[in-house]
Amino acid sequence: MGIFGIPFSFAKAGFATSLGFLIFAGFLSLAVNLIFGEVVLRTKEKHQFTGYAKIYLGQGAKNIAALAWFASLYGALLAYIIISGNFLFNIFISQFYLSPVFYSFLFFVFGSLALLAGLRTVAWFEFFMILFFTALVFLIFIFGFPQIEVKNLATIFNREFWFLPYGVLLFAYAGFSAVPLSRELLKNQTSLLKSSIIWGSLIPALLYLVFTAAIVGISGETTSPDVVSGLVDFFDYRFIFLISLFGLFAIITSFLALASAMVETFRLDYGVKKIRAWALACFVPFILFWFGVRNFIEVISVAGSVAIGFEGVLLVLIYRAAKKRGDREPEYSLKFPAWVLNIIIVLFSLGALYALFFE
Repeated sequence: MGIFGIPFSFAKAGFATSLGFLIFAGFLSLAVNLIFGEVVLRTKEKHQFTGYAKIYLGQGAKNIAALAWFASLYGALLAYIIISGNFLFNIFISQFYLSPVFYSFLFFVFGSLALLAGLRTVAWFEFFMILFFTALVFLIFIFGFPQIEVKNLATIFNREFWFLPYGVLLFAYAGFSAVPLSRELLKNQTSLLKSSIIWGSLIPALLYLVFTAAIVGISGETTSPDVVSGLVDFFDYRFIFLISLFGLFAIITSFLALASAMVETFRLDYGVKKIRAWALACFVPFILFWFGVRNFIEVISVAGSVAIGFEGVLLVLIYRAAKKRGDREPEYSLKFPAWVLNIIIVLFSLGALYALFFE
Protein backbone atom coordinates (compact mmCIF):
# COMPACT_ATOMS: atom_id res chain seq x y z
CA MET A 1 0.00 0.00 0.00
CA GLY A 2 2.86 2.33 -0.76
CA ILE A 3 0.50 4.21 -3.06
CA PHE A 4 -0.76 6.23 -0.08
CA GLY A 5 2.69 7.79 0.28
CA ILE A 6 3.11 8.79 -3.37
CA PRO A 7 1.06 12.03 -3.39
CA PHE A 8 2.89 13.41 -0.35
CA SER A 9 6.28 12.67 -1.89
CA PHE A 10 5.19 14.34 -5.16
CA ALA A 11 3.93 17.42 -3.32
CA LYS A 12 7.22 17.72 -1.44
CA ALA A 13 9.66 17.03 -4.29
CA GLY A 14 7.83 18.91 -7.06
CA PHE A 15 5.38 17.31 -9.44
CA ALA A 16 7.56 17.49 -12.56
CA THR A 17 10.60 15.97 -10.84
CA SER A 18 8.43 13.27 -9.28
CA LEU A 19 6.85 12.42 -12.62
CA GLY A 20 10.33 11.65 -13.90
CA PHE A 21 10.87 9.34 -10.92
CA LEU A 22 7.52 7.62 -11.59
CA ILE A 23 8.69 6.74 -15.11
CA PHE A 24 12.24 5.90 -13.99
CA ALA A 25 11.21 3.69 -11.04
CA GLY A 26 8.51 2.13 -13.20
CA PHE A 27 11.11 1.13 -15.79
CA LEU A 28 13.40 -0.38 -13.14
CA SER A 29 10.52 -2.31 -11.58
CA LEU A 30 9.27 -3.60 -14.93
CA ALA A 31 12.80 -4.66 -15.87
CA VAL A 32 13.39 -6.66 -12.66
CA ASN A 33 9.91 -8.19 -12.83
CA LEU A 34 10.59 -9.44 -16.37
CA ILE A 35 14.07 -10.56 -15.34
CA PHE A 36 12.65 -12.53 -12.41
CA GLY A 37 9.99 -14.00 -14.70
CA GLU A 38 12.65 -15.42 -16.98
CA VAL A 39 14.59 -16.79 -13.99
CA VAL A 40 11.44 -18.56 -12.79
CA LEU A 41 10.80 -20.00 -16.26
CA ARG A 42 14.43 -21.15 -16.63
CA THR A 43 14.19 -23.22 -13.44
CA LYS A 44 12.30 -26.51 -13.15
CA GLU A 45 11.99 -26.41 -9.38
CA LYS A 46 9.67 -23.83 -7.86
CA HIS A 47 11.14 -21.41 -5.33
CA GLN A 48 10.85 -17.89 -4.04
CA PHE A 49 13.43 -15.11 -4.26
CA THR A 50 15.80 -16.49 -1.61
CA GLY A 51 15.62 -19.99 -3.07
CA TYR A 52 16.68 -18.80 -6.52
CA ALA A 53 19.51 -16.81 -4.92
CA LYS A 54 20.86 -20.00 -3.33
CA ILE A 55 20.55 -22.05 -6.52
CA TYR A 56 22.36 -19.60 -8.77
CA LEU A 57 24.61 -17.59 -6.44
CA GLY A 58 25.21 -19.83 -3.41
CA GLN A 59 24.41 -19.85 0.31
CA GLY A 60 26.05 -16.48 0.98
CA ALA A 61 23.83 -14.79 -1.60
CA LYS A 62 20.80 -16.51 -0.08
CA ASN A 63 21.67 -15.01 3.30
CA ILE A 64 22.00 -11.52 1.78
CA ALA A 65 18.76 -12.03 -0.15
CA ALA A 66 16.99 -13.14 3.02
CA LEU A 67 18.29 -10.08 4.89
CA ALA A 68 17.02 -7.73 2.18
CA TRP A 69 13.73 -9.61 1.91
CA PHE A 70 13.10 -9.55 5.66
CA ALA A 71 14.05 -5.87 5.81
CA SER A 72 11.55 -4.99 3.09
CA LEU A 73 8.80 -7.05 4.74
CA TYR A 74 9.47 -5.62 8.18
CA GLY A 75 9.47 -2.15 6.65
CA ALA A 76 6.11 -2.87 5.05
CA LEU A 77 4.58 -4.28 8.26
CA LEU A 78 5.84 -1.27 10.22
CA ALA A 79 4.40 1.09 7.61
CA TYR A 80 1.02 -0.67 7.86
CA ILE A 81 0.99 -0.30 11.64
CA ILE A 82 1.81 3.41 11.34
CA ILE A 83 -0.74 4.35 8.69
CA SER A 84 -3.53 2.18 10.15
CA GLY A 85 -3.74 4.65 13.04
CA ASN A 86 -4.45 7.51 10.64
CA PHE A 87 -7.21 5.61 8.86
CA LEU A 88 -8.88 4.53 12.11
CA PHE A 89 -8.61 8.09 13.43
CA ASN A 90 -10.43 9.40 10.34
CA ILE A 91 -13.10 6.69 10.61
CA PHE A 92 -13.92 7.23 14.29
CA ILE A 93 -13.21 10.94 14.67
CA SER A 94 -16.93 11.79 14.83
CA GLN A 95 -17.47 9.36 17.74
CA PHE A 96 -14.14 9.17 19.59
CA TYR A 97 -11.23 11.57 19.63
CA LEU A 98 -8.31 9.26 20.33
CA SER A 99 -4.78 9.62 18.98
CA PRO A 100 -3.61 7.83 15.80
CA VAL A 101 -0.88 6.17 17.90
CA PHE A 102 -3.54 4.56 20.11
CA TYR A 103 -5.40 3.32 17.04
CA SER A 104 -2.16 1.87 15.67
CA PHE A 105 -1.80 -0.13 18.89
CA LEU A 106 -5.35 -1.43 18.43
CA PHE A 107 -4.61 -2.38 14.83
CA PHE A 108 -1.50 -4.29 15.90
CA VAL A 109 -3.41 -6.19 18.59
CA PHE A 110 -6.17 -7.17 16.15
CA GLY A 111 -3.79 -7.99 13.29
CA SER A 112 -1.38 -10.08 15.37
CA LEU A 113 -4.19 -12.05 17.08
CA ALA A 114 -5.93 -12.64 13.76
CA LEU A 115 -2.67 -13.97 12.35
CA LEU A 116 -2.16 -16.23 15.39
CA ALA A 117 -5.69 -17.57 14.92
CA GLY A 118 -4.78 -18.53 11.37
CA LEU A 119 -6.82 -15.86 9.59
CA ARG A 120 -5.50 -15.19 6.09
CA THR A 121 -6.75 -13.14 3.21
CA VAL A 122 -7.94 -15.13 0.21
CA ALA A 123 -7.23 -14.43 -3.43
CA TRP A 124 -10.79 -13.45 -4.34
CA PHE A 125 -10.87 -10.84 -1.56
CA GLU A 126 -7.56 -9.34 -2.69
CA PHE A 127 -8.89 -9.21 -6.27
CA PHE A 128 -12.03 -7.46 -5.01
CA MET A 129 -9.87 -4.91 -3.18
CA ILE A 130 -7.96 -4.15 -6.40
CA LEU A 131 -11.21 -3.55 -8.28
CA PHE A 132 -12.58 -1.41 -5.47
CA PHE A 133 -9.40 0.64 -5.33
CA THR A 134 -9.45 1.21 -9.10
CA ALA A 135 -13.04 2.45 -8.84
CA LEU A 136 -12.10 4.64 -5.87
CA VAL A 137 -9.21 6.25 -7.77
CA PHE A 138 -11.51 7.30 -10.58
CA LEU A 139 -14.22 8.45 -8.16
CA ILE A 140 -11.69 10.72 -6.46
CA PHE A 141 -10.60 12.04 -9.84
CA ILE A 142 -14.17 12.60 -11.10
CA PHE A 143 -15.61 14.21 -7.97
CA GLY A 144 -12.43 16.09 -7.21
CA PHE A 145 -11.80 17.32 -10.75
CA PRO A 146 -13.57 20.69 -10.25
CA GLN A 147 -11.29 21.35 -7.26
CA ILE A 148 -8.00 20.51 -8.99
CA GLU A 149 -5.73 23.54 -9.17
CA VAL A 150 -3.28 23.46 -12.09
CA LYS A 151 -0.79 25.50 -10.05
CA ASN A 152 -0.50 22.56 -7.62
CA LEU A 153 0.72 20.39 -10.50
CA ALA A 154 3.05 23.03 -11.91
CA THR A 155 5.68 22.67 -9.19
CA ILE A 156 8.96 21.52 -10.68
CA PHE A 157 11.77 20.93 -8.21
CA ASN A 158 12.39 21.10 -4.47
CA ARG A 159 16.05 20.60 -3.69
CA GLU A 160 15.44 19.52 -0.09
CA PHE A 161 13.08 16.64 -0.96
CA TRP A 162 13.98 15.92 -4.60
CA PHE A 163 14.94 12.26 -3.96
CA LEU A 164 11.96 11.39 -1.74
CA PRO A 165 9.72 9.90 -4.50
CA TYR A 166 12.35 7.34 -5.56
CA GLY A 167 12.11 5.03 -2.55
CA VAL A 168 8.39 5.59 -2.09
CA LEU A 169 7.74 4.61 -5.71
CA LEU A 170 10.00 1.55 -5.58
CA PHE A 171 8.11 0.45 -2.47
CA ALA A 172 4.77 1.01 -4.22
CA TYR A 173 5.87 -0.74 -7.42
CA ALA A 174 7.49 -3.71 -5.66
CA GLY A 175 5.73 -6.82 -6.86
CA PHE A 176 8.33 -9.25 -8.10
CA SER A 177 7.58 -11.62 -5.23
CA ALA A 178 4.25 -12.31 -6.97
CA VAL A 179 5.99 -13.60 -10.11
CA PRO A 180 6.46 -17.21 -8.88
CA LEU A 181 2.82 -17.23 -7.76
CA SER A 182 1.77 -16.00 -11.21
CA ARG A 183 3.59 -18.94 -12.75
CA GLU A 184 1.66 -21.28 -10.45
CA LEU A 185 -1.68 -19.68 -11.31
CA LEU A 186 -1.03 -19.85 -15.05
CA LYS A 187 -0.22 -23.58 -14.82
CA ASN A 188 -0.06 -24.80 -18.44
CA GLN A 189 -0.31 -21.28 -19.87
CA THR A 190 3.09 -20.00 -18.79
CA SER A 191 3.52 -18.44 -22.23
CA LEU A 192 1.25 -15.69 -20.86
CA LEU A 193 3.60 -14.87 -17.99
CA LYS A 194 5.49 -12.15 -19.87
CA SER A 195 2.36 -10.27 -20.90
CA SER A 196 0.87 -10.63 -17.41
CA ILE A 197 4.04 -9.12 -15.91
CA ILE A 198 4.01 -6.22 -18.37
CA TRP A 199 0.34 -5.38 -17.79
CA GLY A 200 0.72 -5.99 -14.06
CA SER A 201 3.48 -3.37 -14.03
CA LEU A 202 1.98 -0.78 -16.40
CA ILE A 203 -1.56 -0.65 -15.02
CA PRO A 204 -0.43 0.26 -11.47
CA ALA A 205 1.77 3.02 -12.95
CA LEU A 206 -1.28 4.51 -14.67
CA LEU A 207 -3.36 4.27 -11.48
CA TYR A 208 -0.56 5.88 -9.45
CA LEU A 209 -0.42 8.77 -11.91
CA VAL A 210 -4.18 9.39 -11.95
CA PHE A 211 -4.48 9.02 -8.17
CA THR A 212 -1.52 11.27 -7.42
CA ALA A 213 -2.48 13.96 -9.94
CA ALA A 214 -5.96 14.10 -8.40
CA ILE A 215 -4.74 14.24 -4.78
CA VAL A 216 -1.91 16.74 -5.32
CA GLY A 217 -4.04 18.80 -7.70
CA ILE A 218 -6.72 19.11 -5.02
CA SER A 219 -4.76 19.43 -1.77
CA GLY A 220 -1.45 20.88 -3.03
CA GLU A 221 0.90 21.81 -0.18
CA THR A 222 -1.56 20.40 2.38
CA THR A 223 -1.20 16.88 0.95
CA SER A 224 -0.75 14.55 3.93
CA PRO A 225 1.36 11.38 4.24
CA ASP A 226 -1.80 9.27 4.56
CA VAL A 227 -3.57 11.18 1.72
CA VAL A 228 -6.90 11.30 3.56
CA SER A 229 -6.13 13.90 6.24
CA GLY A 230 -5.20 16.45 3.59
CA LEU A 231 -8.58 16.04 1.86
CA VAL A 232 -10.74 16.86 4.88
CA ASP A 233 -11.28 20.47 3.75
CA PHE A 234 -12.23 19.45 0.21
CA PHE A 235 -14.62 16.50 0.59
CA ASP A 236 -17.71 15.59 2.61
CA TYR A 237 -17.02 13.44 5.69
CA ARG A 238 -18.85 10.50 4.09
CA PHE A 239 -16.32 10.44 1.25
CA ILE A 240 -13.42 10.76 3.70
CA PHE A 241 -14.93 7.88 5.67
CA LEU A 242 -15.16 5.74 2.51
CA ILE A 243 -11.53 6.38 1.51
CA SER A 244 -10.33 5.70 5.07
CA LEU A 245 -12.38 2.50 5.29
CA PHE A 246 -10.94 1.23 2.03
CA GLY A 247 -7.45 2.15 3.23
CA LEU A 248 -8.01 0.20 6.45
CA PHE A 249 -9.26 -2.91 4.62
CA ALA A 250 -6.34 -2.69 2.22
CA ILE A 251 -3.88 -2.42 5.11
CA ILE A 252 -5.45 -5.38 6.95
CA THR A 253 -5.32 -7.45 3.76
CA SER A 254 -1.67 -6.60 3.10
CA PHE A 255 -0.63 -7.00 6.75
CA LEU A 256 -2.09 -10.50 7.03
CA ALA A 257 -0.72 -11.57 3.65
CA LEU A 258 2.84 -10.39 4.34
CA ALA A 259 2.92 -11.51 7.96
CA SER A 260 1.64 -14.95 6.94
CA ALA A 261 4.36 -15.21 4.30
CA MET A 262 6.96 -14.28 6.90
CA VAL A 263 5.65 -16.84 9.39
CA GLU A 264 5.77 -19.54 6.74
CA THR A 265 9.31 -18.55 5.79
CA PHE A 266 10.47 -18.80 9.41
CA ARG A 267 8.75 -22.17 9.84
CA LEU A 268 9.62 -23.85 6.54
CA ASP A 269 13.04 -22.38 5.72
CA TYR A 270 14.47 -21.90 9.22
CA GLY A 271 12.66 -24.52 11.29
CA VAL A 272 11.21 -22.01 13.75
CA LYS A 273 8.18 -23.20 15.74
CA LYS A 274 4.78 -21.60 15.10
CA ILE A 275 4.49 -19.32 18.15
CA ARG A 276 8.05 -18.07 17.87
CA ALA A 277 7.65 -17.51 14.12
CA TRP A 278 4.46 -15.52 14.82
CA ALA A 279 6.25 -13.45 17.45
CA LEU A 280 9.19 -12.72 15.15
CA ALA A 281 6.86 -11.66 12.35
CA CYS A 282 4.66 -9.39 14.45
CA PHE A 283 6.70 -7.99 17.30
CA VAL A 284 9.81 -6.77 15.48
CA PRO A 285 7.92 -4.02 13.59
CA PHE A 286 5.78 -3.31 16.67
CA ILE A 287 8.88 -2.82 18.85
CA LEU A 288 10.26 -0.36 16.29
CA PHE A 289 6.93 1.48 16.40
CA TRP A 290 6.93 1.42 20.21
CA PHE A 291 10.36 3.05 20.29
CA GLY A 292 9.25 5.91 18.07
CA VAL A 293 9.81 4.83 14.46
CA ARG A 294 6.52 6.32 13.28
CA ASN A 295 7.21 8.31 10.15
CA PHE A 296 5.30 6.50 7.41
CA ILE A 297 7.04 8.22 4.50
CA GLU A 298 10.55 7.70 5.88
CA VAL A 299 9.88 4.01 6.52
CA ILE A 300 8.60 3.22 3.02
CA SER A 301 11.25 5.44 1.43
CA VAL A 302 14.12 3.60 3.15
CA ALA A 303 12.50 0.19 2.60
CA GLY A 304 12.10 1.00 -1.09
CA SER A 305 15.47 2.60 -1.74
CA VAL A 306 17.63 0.25 0.34
CA ALA A 307 15.96 -3.14 0.82
CA ILE A 308 14.23 -3.33 -2.56
CA GLY A 309 17.30 -1.75 -4.18
CA PHE A 310 19.51 -4.58 -2.92
CA GLU A 311 16.91 -7.11 -4.06
CA GLY A 312 17.03 -5.54 -7.53
CA VAL A 313 20.82 -5.92 -7.68
CA LEU A 314 20.61 -9.57 -6.61
CA LEU A 315 17.89 -10.31 -9.16
CA VAL A 316 20.10 -9.09 -12.00
CA LEU A 317 22.98 -11.26 -10.74
CA ILE A 318 20.64 -14.26 -10.42
CA TYR A 319 19.38 -13.62 -13.95
CA ARG A 320 22.90 -13.62 -15.39
CA ALA A 321 23.64 -16.96 -13.76
CA ALA A 322 20.28 -18.46 -14.78
CA LYS A 323 20.97 -17.54 -18.41
CA LYS A 324 23.95 -19.90 -18.29
CA ARG A 325 22.86 -22.56 -15.81
CA GLY A 326 19.08 -22.73 -16.05
CA ASP A 327 17.71 -26.26 -16.46
CA ARG A 328 14.55 -25.40 -18.38
CA GLU A 329 13.76 -23.76 -21.73
CA PRO A 330 11.90 -20.52 -20.91
CA GLU A 331 8.77 -19.31 -22.67
CA TYR A 332 10.50 -15.99 -23.27
CA SER A 333 14.09 -14.82 -23.29
CA LEU A 334 15.04 -11.18 -22.75
CA LYS A 335 17.72 -9.58 -24.90
CA PHE A 336 19.13 -7.08 -22.42
CA PRO A 337 22.71 -6.16 -23.42
CA ALA A 338 25.32 -6.54 -20.70
CA TRP A 339 25.71 -2.76 -20.41
CA VAL A 340 21.98 -2.34 -19.68
CA LEU A 341 22.19 -4.89 -16.86
CA ASN A 342 25.25 -3.11 -15.50
CA ILE A 343 23.40 0.21 -15.55
CA ILE A 344 20.46 -1.33 -13.66
CA ILE A 345 22.85 -2.64 -11.00
CA VAL A 346 24.55 0.76 -10.71
CA LEU A 347 21.23 2.62 -10.47
CA PHE A 348 19.87 0.38 -7.73
CA SER A 349 23.18 0.58 -5.86
CA LEU A 350 23.46 4.36 -6.10
CA GLY A 351 19.84 4.76 -5.00
CA ALA A 352 20.42 2.60 -1.93
CA LEU A 353 23.66 4.37 -1.00
CA TYR A 354 22.17 7.84 -1.46
CA ALA A 355 19.19 6.94 0.73
CA LEU A 356 21.49 5.56 3.44
CA PHE A 357 24.04 8.36 3.59
CA PHE A 358 22.62 11.54 2.04
CA GLU A 359 18.83 11.60 2.25
